[in-house]
Amino acid sequence: MRKISIILSLLIAAGWARSAPQIDLVYPPEGAEIGPVAWSFILGSVTPGSQLSVNGRKTEVYKTGAFLAYIPFDPGEFTIQLSAIDASGIATLERRVSVALGKRTIRPDSLCILHGSLDPNYKLSLPAGERLYVSFQGTPGCKASFSVGRASGWPMTEQNVAIEPDDKILAFSDSAAADTTVVPGFYGGSCLLTGEEGWENQRVYLYLVDREGNAVIDSTGPVVGNWDEAGQVFARVSDSLAVLKTAPDLGYEMFMPLGMVLQICGIHDQYYRLKLSGTKEAWVKKSSVELLPAGKIFRTAKLAVVRTAREARGSQLSIVLSRPSVYQVFPGADGRSLKVVLYDVRADMDWVRYDPADGFVNDIRWRQVDSRTVELEISLNNKLWGYNASYQNNSLAISLKAPPDINKKSQFKGLKIALDPGHSPDNGAVGPLRTLEKDINWQITQRLGRMLKQEGALVLYTREGSEEAGIYQRPGKAAGWGADLLVSVHNNASPDGANPLLNSGYSTYYYQPYSRGLAEAVHRQFQKSLPLNDHGLFYGNLVLCRATEFPSILVEPAFIIVPREEALLLDGAFQERIARAIYAGIKEFLLNTK
Repeated sequence: MRKISIILSLLIAAGWARSAPQIDLVYPPEGAEIGPVAWSFILGSVTPGSQLSVNGRKTEVYKTGAFLAYIPFDPGEFTIQLSAIDASGIATLERRVSVALGKRTIRPDSLCILHGSLDPNYKLSLPAGERLYVSFQGTPGCKASFSVGRASGWPMTEQNVAIEPDDKILAFSDSAAADTTVVPGFYGGSCLLTGEEGWENQRVYLYLVDREGNAVIDSTGPVVGNWDEAGQVFARVSDSLAVLKTAPDLGYEMFMPLGMVLQICGIHDQYYRLKLSGTKEAWVKKSSVELLPAGKIFRTAKLAVVRTAREARGSQLSIVLSRPSVYQVFPGADGRSLKVVLYDVRADMDWVRYDPADGFVNDIRWRQVDSRTVELEISLNNKLWGYNASYQNNSLAISLKAPPDINKKSQFKGLKIALDPGHSPDNGAVGPLRTLEKDINWQITQRLGRMLKQEGALVLYTREGSEEAGIYQRPGKAAGWGADLLVSVHNNASPDGANPLLNSGYSTYYYQPYSRGLAEAVHRQFQKSLPLNDHGLFYGNLVLCRATEFPSILVEPAFIIVPREEALLLDGAFQERIARAIYAGIKEFLLNTK
């Protein structure tokens, strides 16, 4: 009896000594560097039933204890203060982050050039005929100029500059209007390079003079040099796949395989500028290529002949060149055509040879667009399902696929469907309860895979469990397996500055024209099945969507950072609804395939 009394006393004491509510701030982490935002979100969890305030603002707590708040942020070092209270007591937590300074007005009674505002702020090497553009922010109402080295310079004019919209925030918002706030004190100017300047690692200097004649000079500018076009410079792709971009750090333009030779015509920080033709340029990271010895020359390739050959499911084009050259393939929006663009190529072609047994390719036409660019226009007798392009010695072989034969009574039987659970080894987005997106993606993908297998489909997972799988390896794995379709399963999060309390829900993404029908069908099923906001159907320049061999889409069924949607994603029944909607969308797409 005495032993029981002691145990009861200990239990009562433990109840009285129950700790104050727990606070777990998941995002942003301590010391995070946030962009130049005025408002942004934070997320985390507290002991369920607690009352929470963030920087003095009352914040809603979901029944799971999860919270998501959209709060004002101040530039510079910023402290997020959280306070939670329940019957057991009060708990507080502080989180310090750094918020970037946005464009702001400088006081006219000062005289300064704002540190960090100079553009460009990296090493440049430019060819003759190119313009060097220079801009910076300083005291409004002054006279500005710049020079390369300490030679005579060029004038700059003051421009009222509107705040640049953040494309990610615009994409995650229902508003089509960007912030049009105008900030004075931005100066811009340019000079045209002749190639005779003799610049070799010359520093850019900035000058600002006020009305009284007081001057300030900034010598922290970039190093600039002339690019010598007399000596051609070539590089060879050294990565398994090199990403060519529209501009440094901007969107994907094309992917080039190991060994492809590229002509360099400039340097932009960590990128080489590439000359593809007389009018076409692209950019590649220095780390993706290796420079070839000086004096190594590759003449403009010659296009000799194009042939077609019947394949089991479609046709193969053989584009015979004197050497491999950079190319792009553009499937037509009509679903029955495509354009092939060959760079640094001249046509010397009188013949297109058609295989009489090939009924897929209807017609091929070519034209010399400029002195170094050839375009091939190909029309088809059936819808294009996908294509694969690769070099076989000096011939560009493009395998064009017609749709598979679909059994209208058993649409999935024998079909090979690749399923990609997004992320891993990285976690992807993390929910307020620290739910990992990669785990939810895998759980939904398994449910979808089981449904498809039950209907006779063959299923490939691009990863299983926490297996590591590189983003560029995934579509390659699906293509190597011979997939007929690819669906990549993700769940969403917002960029800093966007408001996920107003913009969340399901969304669907495609890139290739022949993938749009699949994306639309799955999106219609989300609309019917998921009790969430419709975040939209997107054209998405994403690696998984850019797969060429088959229709491929990426889905984001919910926002894992929103407490209610995180709770739904943790519910097996809701995961089943997502999988069933994707399954139904694929089935609808296949039924409409002719």
